Amino acid sequence: MTSRLTALLLAVAACCSQAAESAKPNVIFILADDLGIGDLGCYGQQKIHTPNIDRIAAEGLRFTQHYCGNCVCAPSRCTLMTGLHCGHAPIRDNMQRGPSEEGQRPMPAGTRTVAQLLHDAGYFTGIIGKWGLGMPEDHSSPRDFGFDYSYGYLCQAVAHTYYPPYLWRNNERETLAGNPPYDVSMKGVIEPKGEIYAHDLMANDALQFVRDHRAKPFFLYLAFTIPHLSLQVPEDSMAEYQGQWTETPFRNTKHYANNETPRAAYAGMITRMDKDIGRLMALLKDLGLDDNTLVFFSSDNGAVFPLAGTDPVFFHSTGGFRGYKQDLYEGGIHTPFIARWPGRIKAGAITDHVSAFWDFLPTMAELTGTPAPANTDGISYLPTLLGRQQKEHEFLYWEYYSGGGRVAVRLGDWKAVANGIKKDPHAPLEVYKLDSDPTESHDLAAENPGIVARAREIIAHEHFPSPVKEWNFDASLPVTR
Repeated sequence: MTSRLTALLLAVAACCSQAAESAKPNVIFILADDLGIGDLGCYGQQKIHTPNIDRIAAEGLRFTQHYCGNCVCAPSRCTLMTGLHCGHAPIRDNMQRGPSEEGQRPMPAGTRTVAQLLHDAGYFTGIIGKWGLGMPEDHSSPRDFGFDYSYGYLCQAVAHTYYPPYLWRNNERETLAGNPPYDVSMKGVIEPKGEIYAHDLMANDALQFVRDHRAKPFFLYLAFTIPHLSLQVPEDSMAEYQGQWTETPFRNTKHYANNETPRAAYAGMITRMDKDIGRLMALLKDLGLDDNTLVFFSSDNGAVFPLAGTDPVFFHSTGGFRGYKQDLYEGGIHTPFIARWPGRIKAGAITDHVSAFWDFLPTMAELTGTPAPANTDGISYLPTLLGRQQKEHEFLYWEYYSGGGRVAVRLGDWKAVANGIKKDPHAPLEVYKLDSDPTESHDLAAENPGIVARAREIIAHEHFPSPVKEWNFDASLPVTR
């Protein structure tokens, strides 16, 4: 073979390789924090303006039966990363490493994440926003679990304030000059203002990430902290809503920031995030990446109960569902979920496919042709995205340890919930028929012993003992009526 022919063949091979790589879609997963399903216009919100997120829904696919991983931050995010529900996932509740230590309980070494899967598939992977799954000293930062780049909050306690004294970039602290100090033990009142609003830094960093990595496939996990407490936002975002509604000032002597107009602040925070999402979507078009970028939007759990000035009843934040964050009723775990991929996902589509956070990892595996871990609890929803025949879950399962201990199972249109099982392992299972009773108002357990029995079997089978003693229920489970 002549040297000229060899060079030609090598050039052809290189072009084919580059074409194959460019054919892989970029993936952006935008995750809001404590955003209720009813807080978005595309899910019925009337007071808060979210035109850019609504446009993603109008140009893509809106899920009506999607669930987060748990009813609080850390375990929900863990299921998104690992493809495991909270009976199997390594992180199953919120828990600080120590009372005055920054960071949450770490994920164990060897935990397989969606970032590692995508990194191995040739993606440049980044997280911008809130991690909440461990610290560098525990070898449980994003950089330890497949992310090539990270910027934002590592600790969800520090993420209570939007004016933190620092953020983390690639495991190094970056001081935010002019922002007040913060007590990780959460014993001090959060200062309402500072010099640098952390959300703005993260939103701008997301734009730069896309610019910097547009030449090869990238995965961006954009984990915004809005509208997670405290209620803090610059005046220009509150101005849009000031004077529209009667306000009850929030003043606290224990924690969270005081706010004279909490309704305007809450709405302003969400609209500010929406505008930044609009900037991101515009950039994708400007760079010619729009048609080759799969964008998701969701929230890590349901809307927070009335706390520190939030008013979920006024805003109809739960969308009419029962319960809030920390509940395993629909209001705590039934979340918004939107997907957009021009030319591949039909615009304006709606699906009632029942799905959950732990489906994201196997979806990315199918998207990239990469084997998913054998132990995943998820089912790829890529067929739903592309309008193809979809495999369905036999059941979805949740467990939550705080608040007395709670479990929930969804079986088709049936939902079984038990509360207070740490105190009473024989606490009754409530049973609801979601297609006719989405607000979980009528307990049908007595009339449906077969559903009770099947739910009890799932609860007994799906809990794998955790090495963290607080993340295990009484040994007398399964729950019985």
